[in-house]
Amino acid sequence: MMKKMNIVYLPLVEQAYQMMKKLNKNASKQEIYKKLIETNMIDQQGNPTKWALDNGLVSEFNTIEEARNKLNQISPQKIEDQVDADINNVFSRVPVSAFRWKNEHDGYAIDSAELKKAILSALKDGSLSPIGRKHWLEVLADINSQEN
Repeated sequence: MMKKMNIVYLPLVEQAYQMMKKLNKNASKQEIYKKLIETNMIDQQGNPTKWALDNGLVSEFNTIEEARNKLNQISPQKIEDQVDADINNVFSRVPVSAFRWKNEHDGYAIDSAELKKAILSALKDGSLSPIGRKHWLEVLADINSQEN
């Protein structure tokens, strides 16, 4: 008989889990961990990302509730600016040769393999905002579903 493994989660995951319990949300610690990575709050080792630290969402003094309140204070203009920055971030990684003019109606086509590489690169280096990360993960899923 195998022993049940006891996984130890880092403090940010534990704090988020405790907050979700208070909100009567039925989420596992594993789900919380995955969501924190997906939203660019922590890396895979459970450490805060540069983006989360730079935006004051996480510090050694913050609780998850304080981080959530801080996130809610970000202005719509700052979010729009971040979305634009995320778009520029990804497209700046796509080589010019990957863009091909189709016609007046359709405009440009982008080589999906090159776009996929650019998205993966931006996701890997943690330079996308949580909103951008979510959006580009969806785009990546669309590309992958069209390839299959």
